[in-house]
Amino acid sequence: MNPFKFLALTFGLYLSLVIVFGGGSNASPEPTPTQTVFPRVTVQMLSPIQQTDRIAELTTTTTTTLTPVVIVDVSEGTECQMWLQTALNAGWPNDRKILDRLGFIMWRESRCTPTADSGPDHGLTQINQIHKGWITDLGWTFEEMKDPLINLRFAWLLYAGREANGQCGWTPWSLKCESNP
Repeated sequence: MNPFKFLALTFGLYLSLVIVFGGGSNASPEPTPTQTVFPRVTVQMLSPIQQTDRIAELTTTTTTTLTPVVIVDVSEGTECQMWLQTALNAGWPNDRKILDRLGFIMWRESRCTPTADSGPDHGLTQINQIHKGWITDLGWTFEEMKDPLINLRFAWLLYAGREANGQCGWTPWSLKCESNP
């Protein structure tokens, strides 16, 4: 088959699907009474200067005594609760649903073990080596992802950056935003 005909047929099929199923407008339909609507947490992406300032702040807080933050009531079965205070210190919001999901991720990924290493993934949230460049840009090494505070800080930056761009922050851990773990 001629490649130009193939491309024309493919485009025609795509265009007909867009016409039949709609173009994906930005307006979200009203949920039906049986659908659960989860509130979105709006997060702004930090500039490189702000990220550097946060890293400096984070570095100084690791050598000093951390001020305890009261954790909002998490669900009774939330896993890895011993790391949720560290998560709050690393920047995660004090939000029950977010902390419940973060606990689930830490349990599923590392069984709450901060030094977990599965080859390409390190730490509590199993940060993948695909992020080595960004980790280096932030002044850390990939090996430092085994430090719980640094791991949870990077996981927060990863989550928050996606949310700030209108994407699902849980995608790096293969979770959907509209469902519970």
